[in-house]
Amino acid sequence: MEMGDEQRYRVVLFGAGKVGKSAIIAQFLHNEFKEKYKETVEDLHCREYNVNGNCIKVDILDTSGTLQFPAMRRLSISTGHAFLLVYSIDSRDSFKEIEATYEQIREQRENFDEIPVVIVGNKKDLDLDREVDSQDVEDTIASHSWHCAHIEASAKENSNILDIFQKLLELANIPAARQLSPVLKRRMSERVTSKRRKTGDTLHTFKESEKEMSRSRSLIRRVGRPKVKHVDPTKNDCIIC
Repeated sequence: MEMGDEQRYRVVLFGAGKVGKSAIIAQFLHNEFKEKYKETVEDLHCREYNVNGNCIKVDILDTSGTLQFPAMRRLSISTGHAFLLVYSIDSRDSFKEIEATYEQIREQRENFDEIPVVIVGNKKDLDLDREVDSQDVEDTIASHSWHCAHIEASAKENSNILDIFQKLLELANIPAARQLSPVLKRRMSERVTSKRRKTGDTLHTFKESEKEMSRSRSLIRRVGRPKVKHVDPTKNDCIIC
């Protein structure tokens, strides 16, 4: 995982088509939700964080839910440092696929018990159409002795999205990854306060990058400069330099 002074941490999302894997990523990274469904083949989202002087690169791999590429799937399993297994609470079949995926990961990875895994029940906003009961999932986890956490969330309502990634970090045995916890909290706060500011809220907005902060400091310096008073030469104003 280490490359020089850089460290890489890869999170892989598995799940059936239309369960909301891409929507979860979009809410986490961009604080947005799109109703229109677009089929994913494989998307890789990369982010860099500076934690205590160390550069940590986080890759979030969004895998295909409907198009099956066995070789790509095996590669994703072999290179993942953590896994999010996503099902939709209104689809029993989507949870069955998660059960099969979990067993596939356990068979392929020798160090499986050390790998953070979070099972995510997405679309909690569709509770009236629920086909998968939360307690049934907990019972399945217990009966199969799965080493994982379980969270229900809603990408549409941005409910428990940050908790998903926080839980991954709690389960991580990689010290550098655990250090990302407060960074991710701050990132979410930045997006929320930025959104409020756009709607007229006066809360302070944290900057998303050093470039933005530099630009802001430059702006403050320009604003803070004393204004030059333009004097009418026909008047007898007394100017003290």
